[in-house]
Amino acid sequence: MKVSKKELDKITKFMLEADKLKAIDRTGWVIRKVHKPEHVGDHAYSTALLSYIMAKKLDLDFNKCIIMALSHDINEAITGDIATRAKEHLQKVNNTNKAKIENSNTLKMLGYLDRPSQIYLRKIWEELKARKTKEAQLVDQVDKLDYILQLIPYHEYIKNDADVEEFFETAAKRITIPELLYIYNKVKKQVYNER
Repeated sequence: MKVSKKELDKITKFMLEADKLKAIDRTGWVIRKVHKPEHVGDHAYSTALLSYIMAKKLDLDFNKCIIMALSHDINEAITGDIATRAKEHLQKVNNTNKAKIENSNTLKMLGYLDRPSQIYLRKIWEELKARKTKEAQLVDQVDKLDYILQLIPYHEYIKNDADVEEFFETAAKRITIPELLYIYNKVKKQVYNER
């Protein structure tokens, strides 16, 4: 074997923990009583796929974007999904404490891996949170755009227009890349035309 049993055991433990994301409902949809909402793992997949596509189009490091997107919510295997709201006072945890919890639990999750993997993924995590590189800005904004895209099949479950608008309001605070803004505006128009 090229990989030691000890390393394989660590990888197995990490994946068993990370796979919990396949069963954690996205809280924003639960709050709005969406029937059978997507899971955090579904969201990570969509975010990674769109990040890859857009990174290729924008001539960015698409491999880095994929890894950022796949691991951006890894902490939620421990915490569950703590929803970000347009109005912070509506959140169960304020943004400062949420960031501390996410950071702490990301480090716990990475602790299952070998040291080089921990170092690399922590660097990727910190880059994403700092949002200073073009790759981090893209993935951060795609993360928000993903739930806007999800409004197309889900908006019919959300009876209150103000609840739908909150999703758009929250995402609008972060989406600035022209290509992503185009998609955002197109989806917003479609959702409101269908309501």
